[in-house]
Amino acid sequence: MCKKRPAEGPGLSKILAFCALALKKRYIWVWIDTCCIDKKSSAELSEAINSMFKWYQSAEECVVYLSDLSLGEEEAGAEEFAAKFSASSWFTRGWTLQELLAPKQLTFYDTDWKELGGKDLLRDLISATTCINKRFIARDSMPPLHARFATVAARMSWVAMRKTSRSEDMAYCLLGLFDVNMPLLYGEGAEKAFLRLQTEIISKSDDETIFAWTANIPRSGMLATSPRFFAESGSIQKAPKYGYSELRYWMTNKGMALQIPDDEWPADLSHTAAAVISIPLHIERGPQGALGIQIHRQNTRNIWRRTMCQSLIPVPNSKGRHTHLFSKEEKPSHVIYIPASLGGLSVQELSNL
Repeated sequence: MCKKRPAEGPGLSKILAFCALALKKRYIWVWIDTCCIDKKSSAELSEAINSMFKWYQSAEECVVYLSDLSLGEEEAGAEEFAAKFSASSWFTRGWTLQELLAPKQLTFYDTDWKELGGKDLLRDLISATTCINKRFIARDSMPPLHARFATVAARMSWVAMRKTSRSEDMAYCLLGLFDVNMPLLYGEGAEKAFLRLQTEIISKSDDETIFAWTANIPRSGMLATSPRFFAESGSIQKAPKYGYSELRYWMTNKGMALQIPDDEWPADLSHTAAAVISIPLHIERGPQGALGIQIHRQNTRNIWRRTMCQSLIPVPNSKGRHTHLFSKEEKPSHVIYIPASLGGLSVQELSNL
């Protein structure tokens, strides 16, 4: 308890109202982000951010207070309620994504602490507002799915259009959703934080949808530099495992290494300065067949770039073989390197590479 009563204000009012609600529901302990994290302590802040998804997941019930939503005294019609509910700024913030997805029971309240309903009841409206499949929102959906079962690309798309006060938090707010831990380095910038997050994801996941991003830039490294690059990737699904093996890739001090078998390697490539290879990804096929990305080598060095970033490209599969790079048997192969990013270069600088 604080020895000195805090000054009156909306923060204190929210705390007191939340505690009154908890007592009414016969809870003994509550946790509220307004005052339960000492943000002056970097160690405590780091522990809280790395643990918050788990805390929400383990809570008996979580409460969302929509301070910008007031339904008034009269009962709102369905259309009016849907419009006001969907317009709340709560749905635009990066940190609230895990508040929505982690709890097993989540109840919404308006600015007057009038109960609006739980996320199971409101799942259709929440799904329409967030573009998140309702199977990941409500535990009574058929079949219900934990949010971590969604593809990497889908989870990234959920946060693509959200915002955070500090730029690095666009990456840090996703730690729990991807079940990864990493130190917080405020000041490193949004791009570096997001690249570190993807590197952690790659170290424990073989989900190739992490490469299924698009952006209006001519060239790039292998990884996206912002969650916004996944804005159009929400519907991308992994292909069935049958008959496929995974793309082999790993991080090195040269960037990301990709292993390509000899029989997928163009015969004259070693003698050509400029070269292009299309790499199919292990994702569901599009109308034109397998989809993938294109990489380009501008000179004889073994450093490549991703090109044609505006969209995923069809990868020809005329021989009817697996739409992937590798069979179950080990084969002689080439290893090529692609930078994780091109260091935050502008579109003009990228065009000159």
